[in-house]
Amino acid sequence: MNRRIVRTVCPRNCYCTCGMLVTVEDGRIVRIEGDPENPATAGEVCLKGLSYVERVSHPDRLTSPLRRKKNGELESVSWDEALDRIVAALWAIRKESGPLAVLHYEGSGSHGALSGLAEAFWNPYGGVTRPHGDLCWPAGLEATRLTYGANWHNHPILTRDSRFILLWGHNPAETNIHQWRLILEAQEEGATLAVVDPRSTDSTDAADVHLQPRPGTDGALALGMAQVIVAEGLHDADFLRDHALGVEPYLECISAFPLERTSSITGLEAEEIRTLARAYARGNPALLVAGFGLQRHRHAGQAMRAVALLPALTGKLGIPGGGWQYANLSSHCLGPPPLLPSSEGTQTRSFPTSRLGRSLQHLRDPPLRAAWFEKANPVSQHPRTKEVIRGFAGLELVVVVDQFLTDTARLAHYVLPAKSLFEEEDLVTAYWHPYLQLRQKVLDAPVGVNTETQIWRELCLRFGFTTEAFDMDPMERLRAMLPEGHEDALEGLRERPMDLSNRGEVAWEDHEFETPSGRVEFTSEAATQLWGVDSVPSYEAPPEGYESELANRYPLQLLTCKTRERIHSQFGNLDGIREVERPRVLDIHPEDATSRGLEEGDVARIWNGRGSAEAPVHINPGLRKGVIHVLEGRCVPDDPWVNLVTGDGITDMGYGATFYECRVEVEPA
Repeated sequence: MNRRIVRTVCPRNCYCTCGMLVTVEDGRIVRIEGDPENPATAGEVCLKGLSYVERVSHPDRLTSPLRRKKNGELESVSWDEALDRIVAALWAIRKESGPLAVLHYEGSGSHGALSGLAEAFWNPYGGVTRPHGDLCWPAGLEATRLTYGANWHNHPILTRDSRFILLWGHNPAETNIHQWRLILEAQEEGATLAVVDPRSTDSTDAADVHLQPRPGTDGALALGMAQVIVAEGLHDADFLRDHALGVEPYLECISAFPLERTSSITGLEAEEIRTLARAYARGNPALLVAGFGLQRHRHAGQAMRAVALLPALTGKLGIPGGGWQYANLSSHCLGPPPLLPSSEGTQTRSFPTSRLGRSLQHLRDPPLRAAWFEKANPVSQHPRTKEVIRGFAGLELVVVVDQFLTDTARLAHYVLPAKSLFEEEDLVTAYWHPYLQLRQKVLDAPVGVNTETQIWRELCLRFGFTTEAFDMDPMERLRAMLPEGHEDALEGLRERPMDLSNRGEVAWEDHEFETPSGRVEFTSEAATQLWGVDSVPSYEAPPEGYESELANRYPLQLLTCKTRERIHSQFGNLDGIREVERPRVLDIHPEDATSRGLEEGDVARIWNGRGSAEAPVHINPGLRKGVIHVLEGRCVPDDPWVNLVTGDGITDMGYGATFYECRVEVEPA
């Protein structure tokens, strides 16, 4: 028996980016374990990581290109036939309408530095239309950058030093299991855990304090807490004097949020707000961890700025166990792949990614005629599903590169089978810990599967473009992408993850911030100049929130949150996952259910002016009244397609999506 163990890394869109040790026997993966050399993930790996054993050799995995026939069915074709026909269509479109008539959509289903090799085709093609922004977290990224100058935070291990931990719109028990382990260890040492979340979750079950505000009112809650902190003298005046900019306008802003008004906006009791504000301000050290949940509405950036300023207001920055935690991009230090053709003269055009459906249909000069999708499943994951499907129907050519026949792939003209993470070497960055990791090749791709690198090279050959970016040694290519001075790190990365940032473990320990002023910016002129928002993070009610006119017709607020068992629409087709995952149900408060004649197990119709979806009812007393919830991420045919009802709004900064700004009504199906 030929047995070996290979160190690699999970490249999924997840906080953890787990290091993994993969055991291979006679050419098959038989075991996956966590890599103990990654200090952040500490030798553990989640259920999804373990399920790669099933996923990589799953019988439904695509191993041949597919072409849609006139009757709509997909049939197997050879690589030559598929690529020849795709190239012929792309040639004709470029000649007749120009390169911007083609959309290249690369999602975040799998991360890796080699994604940049797509430019070796699109640059000489003459350019391409692309989406900008992100469905997930860009408002929070921009809010943090405007406030502190950069997105990074303390090393996760320092969570153990915290004595007060405030999770805000974050559910790490399900979405960041390694952080959850550290939080529980801190609790064992005496830390208090507080959670702000309209739902009851596995994280709130362990909390000492749980506040359930109305969705979309987090900015008002943060400003109201700040008002209590300042009024009671719990702020850090010395820190504000020495390291903050624009404090006076901020203090004037928070004075408009006394407890009574904050209570009225958030739906929380005034004493709840006061108690949390005091406990956070007095906690030492105190860590504030913001999740993606509070920035999925129109005024997300301003809300995130308001929350992000609480650590600065109380002087909790630059210390182990304290600070602000949202994203750590310290590992994002790589350059582009070498030898890419020049982009000079190429055309560019983009649109907000949340508006994919309307852009597919309504872009002009030129209109879109073709689209290429990889690492993404927009038909299920984007808002306004009906509009996305209509957009697909109007295209002459849709190409999807994927491992499985997803909702998006089923609507394609051509589906090209994709590699798995084990079948090509790459470098993988993270967004929670600071470690760069080498994704070593473990196996050859199955017969009939080409890597994306090979696909792009074949396109270049057929178009007569240079292929030099693809023809160099794979490891030398990765070496050339490492930051200057770290070219020899590739050998070390074979043995362990590495932090090449030289930032240290404590963020902002020197109190030198990367903002224009070098201080924490309570007032940001850049926010106004770039995004047209107030320079101080004021609160505005979401256009589709509880105060909107729509609330009279659609009295319930729909949340579509994440789960531990899947990442969006990935992994849910695996038997091992389906055996243990929770069913996709409509969570509804008992009073909301009773008033609509709904009982446990009934099938309910969730609807608004955009569409409708159906799901079995689960009576959930832990949910805030007036809020309903369905897990997002359709991946099998019996899941509710909840994005039929979500809107395609855009956040006030960062071009994010507004999934949680969604008013609906519910009735028996």
